[in-house]
Amino acid sequence: MAAILKKSVYISAGALIDESWIVTGADSLYMLRDLSRVLRVRLGSINYKKGGVFSPIKLFHIHPLFDDNQPQYDVALIKLAEPVRLTPSLNPIQLLKKLHDVAVTHFIVTGWMQDHRNSTVYPLSMESIKRRRLLTVSHVHPTNAGDCFEQLEVQGINNTGGVMCLDPPVGGDPCQRDIGAPVVLNGVLWGIISSWRSEDCEVEAGSTFVTLVSHVDVSSWIHATIHGHRWTRKHVVDYDDNFI
Repeated sequence: MAAILKKSVYISAGALIDESWIVTGADSLYMLRDLSRVLRVRLGSINYKKGGVFSPIKLFHIHPLFDDNQPQYDVALIKLAEPVRLTPSLNPIQLLKKLHDVAVTHFIVTGWMQDHRNSTVYPLSMESIKRRRLLTVSHVHPTNAGDCFEQLEVQGINNTGGVMCLDPPVGGDPCQRDIGAPVVLNGVLWGIISSWRSEDCEVEAGSTFVTLVSHVDVSSWIHATIHGHRWTRKHVVDYDDNFI
């Protein structure tokens, strides 16, 4: 797990996929194009404010096909200023190589859910603030594939296999998104939570959308970027590499 911070303010979650690289959501970094110097990453701690490894970053890349009006390519890569020393409690996660049919009961989603409501209207106690700094672990059910397709179609989005839907958390805010949070099954990263949400989420609770790392235009971009290659949509992924 990685907490992405703008100075000391939490902006998104992420996942360590290599000793130098973290995958996260594009939307959280999109407006910070030339401000990588203000970003920090905390690794190996359940509290994004303290503990673990605290590192500046060298640079970040946003997927070239990212469009904040859709969730397909809501993915970015962050390169740390220095490679981290891997330990039993600080390890890269393996990426899903090829998409499988979703025949599971639930995925594990970890992150630091933030409340973006106006704190002057909804004041938080110090206990609540401290609790929000701690990592949460959720077991989230996949949405029926047909329902997922219909939800995206209604929004004018043609899903080419790059997005998976998860049921909204019971009792949770249907418009909240734990941006960049890893979606994991059996220790393998399937995708990350996109910030994208339907326009009518407050009226009708829709799914949470996941940008899948196994989609060819995402996996090949990750591979090319980490290896310093120029990405094209014809890029071939070498699955013998250790990181994927």
